[in-house]
Amino acid sequence: MNKTFYSTAFRLTSPGHFEKEILEVKLNTGSVLVEPKLASVCHADIRYYTGNRRKEALKNKLPMALFHEGIGTVVESLDNKIQKGQRVVIIPNIPGYVLDRKPKSECCESCRSGGADNYCEDGVFLGSGFDGIGQSRLVLPSENVIPIPDNIPDEIAVLAELCSVSLHAIKQLTEEDIHNNKIGVFGDGPVGFLTASLLHYKYKVPAERLFVFGAIPDKLEQFDFATTHLVHDFDFKKELGIATVFECTGGKFSENAINQAINIIARSGQLILLGVSEDRVPINTRDILEKGIKISGSSRSSADEFKLLMGILQNENFQKNVSKLVPESPHHIRSVEDLTEAMNNLVENKGWKKSYLLFDWDE
Repeated sequence: MNKTFYSTAFRLTSPGHFEKEILEVKLNTGSVLVEPKLASVCHADIRYYTGNRRKEALKNKLPMALFHEGIGTVVESLDNKIQKGQRVVIIPNIPGYVLDRKPKSECCESCRSGGADNYCEDGVFLGSGFDGIGQSRLVLPSENVIPIPDNIPDEIAVLAELCSVSLHAIKQLTEEDIHNNKIGVFGDGPVGFLTASLLHYKYKVPAERLFVFGAIPDKLEQFDFATTHLVHDFDFKKELGIATVFECTGGKFSENAINQAINIIARSGQLILLGVSEDRVPINTRDILEKGIKISGSSRSSADEFKLLMGILQNENFQKNVSKLVPESPHHIRSVEDLTEAMNNLVENKGWKKSYLLFDWDE
């Protein structure tokens, strides 16, 4: 069984330029049709909009509708587990075996060996070479939406995707790490904030074992549940004995953050990388070898993290803390002109809080 619908998409056709297009979308058995309501803008969206991606990436991925952090309302469902009218979080990562409706054992090498869904070689990701949330009707496998409990407001629920990225990385920790060892977080932006928040509010890592390193005093003040240090003032030759560091900086500051982290990680410790950089990053391999440091990367997330988060996001203390990232008001989006104005505003006025887009599709 399948049904055909039409979606109004605001597609980025070239850096800085959106065009309104009408897309034909097909709803098949096991899928749902979602009307996106609220999106949160990611740095990745801004990099596409400003053209700060490699030329080959822009050539291969545009045109497309941007945005992968969002929530919406189910307007049609061909899966009895998901009901029409439900408010849902959108899971942007669609593994190949879900996309093609086949067993995971018949998917890519990573899936066949038991790898996490976010590392599927045949998967797609909304807003990254595959039309994202910036459209009026989004067809998704039912596995890619999670109903939102009534006590989680929209402005908190839309943070689920970014929280899920942090949660996926945190799952690399051992019980010993969580209950006894010192943990560090580099980066005072939203990823660093949510990573540290989950470590404290979900995993109960106390301030005396949770160290956050950042560059901006005003941002670090938001981490009032952790021990904070300004990177400009801290002596990184000092031995802190931190067992695990999460690098959440990315971009042009990755080199400094990674090498400063190497300095303070205990022998046989680990460094988990979340920060994204377009360029290769020189790192101090001599000390990595000498100290026996393990380095691993963590990218995106899977449905498992979203399911767990629907419980975490109901915690009132966690909600109160992460609400620091919620903007005073969203940008109202009714047209490509509205979207262009909003994106230009975000580029020119970069702030610590997240930026939200409230869609009015008028359909």
